[in-house]
Amino acid sequence: MKTLKTLIYIFVALFTIGKVSAQNTTRINGKAELKNGSSADFATITLYKSADSTLVKGGFSDDSGKFTFENIKSGSYYIEVSLMGFQNTKSAFFEVNGQEKLDLPTIILTDQSRSLKEVVVTASKPFIERKLDKMVMNVENSSLNVGNNALEILEKAPGVTIDKDDNLAMKGKQGVLVMMDGKPTYMSNADLANMLRNTPSANIESIELITNPSAKYDAAGNAGIINIKTKKNKNYGLNGSISAGSGYGQTSKYNTGVNLNYRKNKINVFGNYNYGNNGNLSSLKLQRAVNYQTQTTNFQQNTDWERRRNSNSYKIGVDFYATPKTTIGVLYNGYQNGVDGSSLSGTNMSNGAFQLDSSIAVSSNNLERYRNNAFNANYKTTFDSLGNELSVDVDYSNYFGNGNEFRNNSYFKSDGSINKNPLNINFSTPSQIEIKSAKADFTHPISKASRLEIGWKSSWVTTDNNFKFSNLVSNEWQNDISKSNHFVYEENINAGYLNFNTEIKKTSLQFGLRAEQTVSKGNSVTLNKVVDRNYLEWFPSVAISQQLSKNHQLGLTYSRRIDRPAYDDLNPFRDFLDEFTYQEGNPFLNPQFTNAFEASYTYKSKYTLGVNYNITNDAITTVTEQNDETKVTIAKNINLDTQKQYGVSVYAPFNITKGWSVNNNLMVFYMSFSSAIAGSQLQAGQTAYNFSSNQNFVLSKTSSAEMSFNYQSGLKYGIFTIKPQYGLNLGFKQNVLKNKGSLKLSINDVFNTRIQRISTNFSNMNISFNEKRETQTLNLSFNYRFGKNTVKAARKRATGLEDESNRIKN
Repeated sequence: MKTLKTLIYIFVALFTIGKVSAQNTTRINGKAELKNGSSADFATITLYKSADSTLVKGGFSDDSGKFTFENIKSGSYYIEVSLMGFQNTKSAFFEVNGQEKLDLPTIILTDQSRSLKEVVVTASKPFIERKLDKMVMNVENSSLNVGNNALEILEKAPGVTIDKDDNLAMKGKQGVLVMMDGKPTYMSNADLANMLRNTPSANIESIELITNPSAKYDAAGNAGIINIKTKKNKNYGLNGSISAGSGYGQTSKYNTGVNLNYRKNKINVFGNYNYGNNGNLSSLKLQRAVNYQTQTTNFQQNTDWERRRNSNSYKIGVDFYATPKTTIGVLYNGYQNGVDGSSLSGTNMSNGAFQLDSSIAVSSNNLERYRNNAFNANYKTTFDSLGNELSVDVDYSNYFGNGNEFRNNSYFKSDGSINKNPLNINFSTPSQIEIKSAKADFTHPISKASRLEIGWKSSWVTTDNNFKFSNLVSNEWQNDISKSNHFVYEENINAGYLNFNTEIKKTSLQFGLRAEQTVSKGNSVTLNKVVDRNYLEWFPSVAISQQLSKNHQLGLTYSRRIDRPAYDDLNPFRDFLDEFTYQEGNPFLNPQFTNAFEASYTYKSKYTLGVNYNITNDAITTVTEQNDETKVTIAKNINLDTQKQYGVSVYAPFNITKGWSVNNNLMVFYMSFSSAIAGSQLQAGQTAYNFSSNQNFVLSKTSSAEMSFNYQSGLKYGIFTIKPQYGLNLGFKQNVLKNKGSLKLSINDVFNTRIQRISTNFSNMNISFNEKRETQTLNLSFNYRFGKNTVKAARKRATGLEDESNRIKN
């Protein structure tokens, strides 16, 4: 209680700092209007000193266009008014001489569309853009991403890889926190992949890759943060856009969507709906050799999947601008998705001379249904012109999923005759997840160059997974208790942070400290296993930037991060590929902790050289274990003692000609693992690199083209060796209908080279597998914008549902 009272006192003190009265000061009154005589409501108003354009105060006009600045000292000033869709307008210089009040002439704003009527803008942001603390993929205007979903776009991101189980990695490291519009998604890898597949590129503005976040962010994500920013309308009145597209690779793909935004007076209503119907083919080739006593058994397995995904995602929100400084909003997000799939699998078992002994043929059909509802209420207020700001979010989300798969296993001798009776099995995987979260963030500017941020967040998560395994016996389905499992997981995380930012001449400093307490309980009802945890961890962060001269800048960052296990990774149920191969959860999996260091040099605010070093303890990594006697191979996640990585990165954008720009990114790193695993010692490491090049071509005032190439070299990850992977993508864009419409054409993986090849020879294992997905596709889309071009954007805001959603699985 004493600590809580101290924090409350600090908060109140920060809230009241700066409320100092002044003598011989003046109140300035003014009004901003549009050229047609209507008021410029909620415009941004800034007061500057005339002598050197130093910012004095800032604020907003009210719903009648009026504004006021209090306690202004004597001097010469001017005011600037800015409003989306209109030119920034400055007042004439005026003098303040200690009078009680000063009424300024009305400031008239000019419609930006009229002043720019004769100007044709052909420049656009590059697909890849490097900023001081992050790398940005500008998806909105790129023709490379037409018809793609968010997961497919991330496969093109510099340094980002996605494995066969949909695990995201940055710079070769897994443990990435994915956020949507600044809010964590609270999903595990499989559920996150499902959501990203149902997020079309037409709904994405940009993607930010952040390697060393500050203490303000959740401490999750040892590899960094990927923030996906969705599109928001930026105008007044009613406007929106519609889109439709189609694609084909080996299967057909269709998508359509609509975005709407309406703003009137103090109310802003916005929403969107997207539908997708996408087929996908994939194949897996698995080979392994098992040595037991004097015998060798070779397994050769080929599996082909065909899936069709129907996705419906929707969002609706309302913002109420109660005053120029206070906004209250509610937001609803949801989706309903279904997957219909089938697979055929054949496994040949042979002796050491590869003479066929027996085989298994497996056919399966599965249905998957997922539903998610997420609600957010948000309150944001600015207390004064100094910039004291408070934001509060309350969130609730529920998730329902169910998979139902039927498999028929047939057994044959080497001559093709029946070996034994067929086995028919059924998997049913109903799951339910409930997430509640609340957070508050307060920003206090200590001075013009310094600010203090303080915040709190709590989340409560409950997951209920009931895996049911049944056998068909005498034409009746009978539940197999030994292979079924009911798992309930409860988790509460409480966090608080302090973050201080300041600028001292040419030096920028940021220091932060975050504390997170985790209380969890994993209960395998079927196995009667309960794992309780309660721990408190501290997460410091530091960022220093030094401007050496106009063209030279140095940067240094450090942060400590945590990655908690995905909810389903803690569930000890078994997911069977066949009777000799399955995957199981690990209820004793611990979180992993990472210390990340990075130094950077930037030349002319464009070219960047970076050096980084990361060390992770208790690294969560997938391994396989093999029982030579039973010939069974199990895949599961365990904690490895140490994972280390150090590397160098280079970012070099340049223009070859006036209409041809190139952005190159190269990362070279050495990654190593050290740990004892099931009685064997792992010491593995390899130098690897990732190179990406994105090129933009301006063909005319209304057309452009793009090309991107990505190469990931081979690397060692845990006990596995991963072979190189690369791909080339092309895109073309043509503006039509007076630039209100656009046609985009893209070809993904032009030469069909994206294939995953992974192997291991660790301990007693000799395993290799290749997976090929349907990556070579041709996509065409059309987008049309309609309505007024002066409607203000819906607010972009971060809710509290972030890290938890990253840990849900389908």
